[in-house]
Amino acid sequence: MRILISNDDGIMAPGIRTLTRAFADAGHEVTVIAPDGQRSAASHSMTLFAPLRAVPVDVPGAAKAYAVSGTPVDCVKLGLKNLCPDAEYVISGINHGYNAGSDVLYSGTVGAAMEGILNDRPAMAVSLAPQREDTYHLAAELAVKAFEMTLAHPLPKNALLNVNYPGVDRALGVKAAPLACTRYLDSYAIEEQADGSLRCTISGGVDKRIERGDDDFSWLFAGYATLTVLTPDMTNHEATRAIAKIL
Repeated sequence: MRILISNDDGIMAPGIRTLTRAFADAGHEVTVIAPDGQRSAASHSMTLFAPLRAVPVDVPGAAKAYAVSGTPVDCVKLGLKNLCPDAEYVISGINHGYNAGSDVLYSGTVGAAMEGILNDRPAMAVSLAPQREDTYHLAAELAVKAFEMTLAHPLPKNALLNVNYPGVDRALGVKAAPLACTRYLDSYAIEEQADGSLRCTISGGVDKRIERGDDDFSWLFAGYATLTVLTPDMTNHEATRAIAKIL
């Protein structure tokens, strides 16, 4: 199969290179189109008011590869519209750090996969625990298996598979789980500059005091890999129907 692989960590990141090699070794034709540098938390942003620059680079296992000056969504859109329009599947990752729970709203990794869905291609996002640098190969192994599963049992139209691999030596198993509703403890350190401007630096992270349950973060913290089916439809259908009755 012809596969377009992108990410948000940049084309030199170990995750995308491990993922590319895994799918090439599985017999697929891989094209890599990824940002030329770090674009984490780019979400579904895209470049509108400047031209993109795409530079051919060498990525082992890829039939061709380009480093792009824009966002992850730019990379997938440019790929499917021009650079590899015959791609049949879009895969994004392997991200260094979970894209679970409410993280998916910020994630450039998920944004790239979602752009595949918006262009009528099946898609998958793959992420690894932030504390691991040595288990990309295990996340890639799971990605190949999950990919094969979606070929044998296709997801509904306009749905993508979000894969997360836990921070243990080997996952205890794989769980299909909904997103956790996560909260963040972000704050900004403010420094006033000589010219009167404010230098604002963010820090913080996920609130780990959230009650655990049958959700992706809970299973990841317990040592399991997770699979979650996502869709661009963010509608709360029950509440919308309730409003319709009131109207």
